Amino acid sequence: MRKSTLRTIVLFLGLSMTLTTLACRRQQKPIVILHDNDTHCEVVGFAKMAYLRDRMREADTAYVGLVSSGDLMQGGLEGTLSRGQQVVDIMRLMDYDAVVPGNHEFDYGTPRMLELMDMLGRERVTCINLSDASGRYLFPDYIMVQYGQTKVAYVGVLTPTTMRDEKSAFITNEGDTLYRLQDYDEVVRLTQTQVIRARRAGARYVILLTHIGETDVPLTSVDLIEKTYGIDAVLDGHTHSRIAQRMVRNLRGQEVPLTQAGTKFQAIGKLYISTDGRVETSLIDASTITGHHPRVMAMIDSISAVNAPIRNQPVGRTEVRLTILGEDGERLVRKGETNGANLAADAARWACGAQMAFVNGGGIRTDYPIGEITFGDVINVQPFSNDYHVIEITGRQLEQVVAFGCSALKTEDPVRGNKGELGDFVQPSGFRYTFSVPEDRVLSLEILDEQTGTYLPIQPDKTYTLAVSQYSLGSYNDVMKYCHVLRYNVCVDNMATVRYIREALHGVVGQAYAAPQGRVTIVR
Repeated sequence: MRKSTLRTIVLFLGLSMTLTTLACRRQQKPIVILHDNDTHCEVVGFAKMAYLRDRMREADTAYVGLVSSGDLMQGGLEGTLSRGQQVVDIMRLMDYDAVVPGNHEFDYGTPRMLELMDMLGRERVTCINLSDASGRYLFPDYIMVQYGQTKVAYVGVLTPTTMRDEKSAFITNEGDTLYRLQDYDEVVRLTQTQVIRARRAGARYVILLTHIGETDVPLTSVDLIEKTYGIDAVLDGHTHSRIAQRMVRNLRGQEVPLTQAGTKFQAIGKLYISTDGRVETSLIDASTITGHHPRVMAMIDSISAVNAPIRNQPVGRTEVRLTILGEDGERLVRKGETNGANLAADAARWACGAQMAFVNGGGIRTDYPIGEITFGDVINVQPFSNDYHVIEITGRQLEQVVAFGCSALKTEDPVRGNKGELGDFVQPSGFRYTFSVPEDRVLSLEILDEQTGTYLPIQPDKTYTLAVSQYSLGSYNDVMKYCHVLRYNVCVDNMATVRYIREALHGVVGQAYAAPQGRVTIVR
């Protein structure tokens, strides 16, 4: 071989190795995954998140992805008026890598949820434990995304309690199951199976997108980490907690970061994967992000303009703050009486003409500040648009309903983070009750005598009329499933409140609602 030829080969090989080395170095950027959860129609947050992502990409110091842990399309005017469509229109501009649906994506029914996920792009939606009645799973088990030369798999898990909380979305009025969420032990098995499958398919990192929560359910996100291995991080939702980073040991004793970004874009989650394989999570306070993505913001402004005539429609005014919080500033409506819930329950009883009514604490989402109340305000407080029905119920059945609503109180444990709250907590109108946490039972149950303004004992075998929502009719351990329905679809929950303020209260919520009215007593 000629020396010149040999020299050319050596130079070529050297150049090839240099280019390969440079290419590898270019691929060895860190990975940043921005994530949200429980945004509940706080749509301006999407514009901030997209802006932050683009600034990070322009800096070119890391590969940047975007994922969500659910509860996106319900909780505000945009979701209620369009049954989720307006939120999807915004999200389609965001280019999410992966999304797991939350339990409130089922508020409009499972067929509508599937329509919305198709609009978003079902190829980017993952949920390993949702199937139809035949057992066919409806979404990909995992989504593989490549950042440079590194493959990251996202595995989505939805809490099985959704079948209880959103029962009407899964089961017909005749009791036939249309869709199913696999139960707790099966969720653990499915999770481990998909993590292993994703690894075998080439995933260097496996990230769980969970809408489960770290407390108050039979299988928490903490439990899921402890019972599995091979997961690099868990991006959680459902409990609206702000968790920058909580390290949890998995089945093999390795520490796995768990994080959650609160609710309504209080924060944006940030998962950081360094070039040496270190995985960390943190939160970015959304108030520190002053820019907005122009295209996303333009879409939000367009939607806002369409909704403005409805949003700004006056309903009345309130002289007092109507709240879902306790004196300590913490959420109380799911474990104790609040004046905001008093108003909603009274509206249900008045609009339906029943002896009694109740709303579930989870159906009252936020406060009315002192001042003008608009239609948009009412929708934000009661975004579900549930129909009210009037049923016949015995005193004994009502006692069972109240006991179920209070069943989480005994689990309250501030040290472990258990909040002792349940979305099915009974907020009454026309009756009052006392519940003993130590005895775990209803001590008294009394009905309001409209003539005298006093309360009288409810008789176990006597039948009463009760206004309840469609949601409540299918919950509470099926107690009300066997109650006779006198009138279906009397009115919609938020419209009942609108009419009550305008007509019964003549446009003014006065001092009678300044504080909770003593309808619920909890003995601890």
